[in-house]
This record gives sequence, structure tokens and C-alpha cells, in this order.
Amino acid sequence: GLRIEGCAGGGGRADLGMLARTDQTWISDNTDADDRIVIQHGYSQIYPARTMSAWVTDSPNPHTGRTSPLPYRFHIAMAGALGIGGDLSRWTEPELAEARQLVTLYKEIRPVVQFGEQHRLEDAVQYRSGDRLVVIAWGQDRRLRLTGLSPSAVYVDDVTGAEHHAATLLTHGLPLGLVKGDRPSTVVRLTRR
Repeated sequence: GLRIEGCAGGGGRADLGMLARTDQTWISDNTDADDRIVIQHGYSQIYPARTMSAWVTDSPNPHTGRTSPLPYRFHIAMAGALGIGGDLSRWTEPELAEARQLVTLYKEIRPVVQFGEQHRLEDAVQYRSGDRLVVIAWGQDRRLRLTGLSPSAVYVDDVTGAEHHAATLLTHGLPLGLVKGDRPSTVVRLTRR
């Protein structure tokens, strides 16, 4: 029942030799969400999401001084093994309540993210496991073309109930509905009907 996390050189020693002996690894001391997008993209070229420690830390970020909204920090960290490395004693009650909701969301999508098939998209990551599909997206509002779906399938949005034909998701894309503002992001959950 013991989980072991590998960490050496600020994540610079994440390799298959270490992962043969550990459950996950700390991939970088840089926990800034913007920087993590690139770091996590590179890591995920070789290693599965379940092995990637991805922490939500405070804003402004202690390493870069950059500020970013709590949902954005959570959404980026949800692309791996989510952890919280912020000083919770300094978070406001509304931030703690929002964090609880985001942790609940992560627990729901965690099996798909950690054990599903991953596709790296433009400003997004898509995971598919069985009939479940999870899309984590950030940046500008747009229609995001998904990949790896059977064109004849139909997917239902777990939150809105909207139906999406896979052929449309593959060619015209999924409408994200990102709101304008500082670092918009979203998590979309779809289930094959």
C-alpha cells in the first residue's frame, strides 16, 4: 500500500529506470500552470499521465511570480496525478470551497486521465477510456477538433446532456464555451451513448 514518488534534480531524472521502482515522479520544480503546459506536453510524449505529479500551488506562483485563477491551475494539473502544494491556511473560504469542487471533479475523471488513451491537441488534452471521454482545454474559445473516435459514435455531455456526433467532433469540433477573461479553461466530460 506504500506509494513512492521519485524526485531528483527538480524532475530532471524522470526516466524508465526510476519509474520501474516508483509509482510516479516529480517532473519539475516549476509549478507555474503556464509553464507546466509545455513541461507536461513533453513528459507525456513518453510517459503515462498517472506517473506525472502535477501540483496546484499558490498564486502568485512562488517560482515565477505569475498570477492565474484557481480553476486554471487545477485544470492544468488535472492532466496528471493531481496534488495540492499550496498553503491552504492562506486560501479564502470561497477558494477552499471551489478547490473542493475541483478535487471532486478530478476524482471523477481520474480513471480516464490516468489510464485512458491520451491525445495531445492544440491547447488541449483529450483522454478516452472505454465509453468515456475527457477533454481538458485552455486558451481562446473555439471549436476543438477531437481525434481517435469512431465516426458513427454519439457522445453525450455529462453536464449539459447535449449530444455530439463523433463525425462532427472529428471534423467541425467540440464547442468549448470558454468564457473571456484571465486564462480561461474547462474540463468537458462526454460519454458514448
